[in-house]
Amino acid sequence: MDKKAYEKRLKSILRIHFDPNGGTPYWLEKAKELGISPTEDIHALEDLILFGPMDETAMKNRPIEDFVPRSYWAKKSKWVIAETGGTMGHPIMTVYDEEEFRQAFIDPFVTVARYRNFPKKMNWLWIGPNGPHIIGTAAIACARALNSPNPFTVDFDPRWDKKLSPASIGFRRYFNHILEQSLRIIETQKVGIIFSTPKVLFELKKRMSAKDREAILGIHFGGTELNRELFQSIAEDFPNAIFISGYGNTLFGMCPEFKGDPHSPLDYFPLGPRLIFFAVPLDPDMTQEEKLKNPCAPGECGQIVFSRLDQSFLILNFFERDQGELISPPDSFREWGMGIRNPHPLSPRRGGINVNEALY
Repeated sequence: MDKKAYEKRLKSILRIHFDPNGGTPYWLEKAKELGISPTEDIHALEDLILFGPMDETAMKNRPIEDFVPRSYWAKKSKWVIAETGGTMGHPIMTVYDEEEFRQAFIDPFVTVARYRNFPKKMNWLWIGPNGPHIIGTAAIACARALNSPNPFTVDFDPRWDKKLSPASIGFRRYFNHILEQSLRIIETQKVGIIFSTPKVLFELKKRMSAKDREAILGIHFGGTELNRELFQSIAEDFPNAIFISGYGNTLFGMCPEFKGDPHSPLDYFPLGPRLIFFAVPLDPDMTQEEKLKNPCAPGECGQIVFSRLDQSFLILNFFERDQGELISPPDSFREWGMGIRNPHPLSPRRGGINVNEALY
């Protein structure tokens, strides 16, 4: 991780969002409330603690323009607008400009795909939501970046899915409907790559013939937690596939896993200096402010906190629903930032909430 590159970007982004004339309404209000001058008081990544935790309530309830610099309002035709799935309550909207969308979702995948010799010019099957999540848009862009056509698609609504009990008839009927559509495409078309969630792939493989599973040369995981046991089970039934998994969300982008080895820890890294990860204690008796002041050391498991340094949308000290270990990238990948090992949802016993990931 090149800390100088991060701090150079940080200063540039702060000048945009805290410009008195063309800056971001929310952040200008926040600076006034805190009594700080970010362009003068913030010099290093450690100084971001001055902002305290990100106000999720404001992000859920205020107009999206309040979080975009006024100087960008005239460029709305270039905005990529997306919305979270609402797993932890009301959804949150965010904005990327077209270049930032590519940097957040496409460049990391393509970089690792080239490194891993992920297959090109093959038909993709995308099984997941096309809206309001940004992932459907990213699936199309990733396929085309590898010289493939737009994917075959089986769409589903994760918000409806999360309302159904996994033991209910409604859930089983909905899941079967998704699997039946997917199998129809697999059995009638020449599909070489599947992009879906681990839970969908685990059930789908049970219904696929050995011939169809052997024809899959690439699998991209996303959407829900991938653990080693689940990864190993899926990998055994797709003997010819190269695997790339991603950790991410609508708010910050996608961080890929380099190795694709189901027997190794799952390590995810952000590409470039636009995204900062750190981990804070899991102690449920500590406030978020106290946790920010006592971050975990690399290798310690803690709650994941991120900051996103983009021109169109600035997010500082956002507390994620996941926990994991903060790790450094390999020496040969200096352009990658500090990553997360084995991310998974917080346990309710450790200050988290019950997370129903369902199919996505």
